[in-house]
Amino acid sequence: MRGDRRIRTLLAAVVLVALVLFAGALLAVADTVLSILQRLQDGPAAIYYGFLAVLATGGALAAWLLWWLLAPVRRRPARAAVPERPPDEASLRAQLDAERAASGDVAAIEQELAELARRREGGRLFIAMFGDASAGKSSLVQALVPEARPQTAVTAGTTRAVQHYEWHLPSGDVVSLADVPGSGDAEMLGEMALAEAMRAHLVIYVCEGDLSRSQHDDVETLARVGKPLVVAVNKADWYAEGDLQRIVARLAERLSTLKPPPAVVPVVAGGAERVLQADETGRESEIERPRAPRVEMLREALQARLDDDPGALDALRDASVFRLASARLEDAAARRRREQAAKVVSDYTKKAVVGALAAVSPGTDVLIQGYLGTSLVKALCRLYGVPAREIDIQRFLDIAQGYVGRAVPLVLAISGNVLKAFPGAGTVAGGLVHAVAYGIIFDAMGKGLAHSLETTGDLRPAAAAREVGDQFGEDIGKKARQLARLALEARRENRD
Repeated sequence: MRGDRRIRTLLAAVVLVALVLFAGALLAVADTVLSILQRLQDGPAAIYYGFLAVLATGGALAAWLLWWLLAPVRRRPARAAVPERPPDEASLRAQLDAERAASGDVAAIEQELAELARRREGGRLFIAMFGDASAGKSSLVQALVPEARPQTAVTAGTTRAVQHYEWHLPSGDVVSLADVPGSGDAEMLGEMALAEAMRAHLVIYVCEGDLSRSQHDDVETLARVGKPLVVAVNKADWYAEGDLQRIVARLAERLSTLKPPPAVVPVVAGGAERVLQADETGRESEIERPRAPRVEMLREALQARLDDDPGALDALRDASVFRLASARLEDAAARRRREQAAKVVSDYTKKAVVGALAAVSPGTDVLIQGYLGTSLVKALCRLYGVPAREIDIQRFLDIAQGYVGRAVPLVLAISGNVLKAFPGAGTVAGGLVHAVAYGIIFDAMGKGLAHSLETTGDLRPAAAAREVGDQFGEDIGKKARQLARLALEARRENRD
């Protein structure tokens, strides 16, 4: 907006300078106009008033132009962000049925919904312990549930799978406390941890001080799906009391914009500490002793969250599980479409090779390949559920032809060199070269279009054609060898 205002101001200055420079000329024009008016007064009234109308219209246009240049820019009110709504169970199951009917792999989604049903029937509350590797999650589980015996170690990433521990709260609530792999571990373990956090009613996020960027992103991800959070600042005994209070206050302020804002409490998970101890002779030695845990504030914060609205906790848990299942369903559908698109491209590539060999007269191959190209575009658009207008299909093929044309010399050269390695190509190698070249072109065109449809969700001719151009750099020699074998086999079958 500021750029528009500066441009308009500059234009206004140019207009004013022009007015000053041509002031004399304008005065001369005005004198001429007045002279004409005086002469017209003695003529027909229609001509006189018509001339006045032309002058008035010109003046109005000039005034509007000056107003447009100098008027303040009005800012349009920003549109309010529309929050992403989680899918409801009925729509999710309908999408699941549709994907199953399309032969998609939906086992993981079915397992997720079965786990939700199991947890609903159990009636327990689920709390997930989430945070970076070796932030003290397992030790904190042991402090909250003394009878639990999770694995603990000094090295990062000791917890490699989700472990559940039964925890009986003083209120009588039975909680399943999940210790999950650290979010800083391998990608697969990080996804496992996030998935378990999504399945929980409530999440304890464990850190050792102020949050890093990646830790803050983790907390935001959980809050974005409405997950109630309690942030536990572990190893609180490392800090002086005043410093600890400042750390907790700063964290609470940074996270106050999240909905719902998390509670921030200091904790000491326990573990061991090394201290100096004097014996009866007064000689000091270093010994290791258990560190007393401090988790009372965490227990109180958890109980307050659990007592707030148990029904709302169930609804939030279900919504986050539906989001998780929906994301996995989208991934399954994307994998299925990619596999089916690869098969479509492979089928049409073979048809292009065979069609080139079957061409019996000059120009026939162009007709065959044109028909196959249009059919390939339509087949991929149907697969991705993208409407394909004839004008868009033709525009894509026209633009793609430019990229293909630049690649044709290279494609023909590679095809010819590859065929030399096959005995029996014989005197008809020229036809084989063109067949292999057509196969490479269709392979690039199909893969480029499929990638564009998947990433954009629309048929954008120019963007899709650029993807086609990029595909010619993808191991063209290997593809030529595969298509040469196909072409030789097709020629052999035609002879037989």
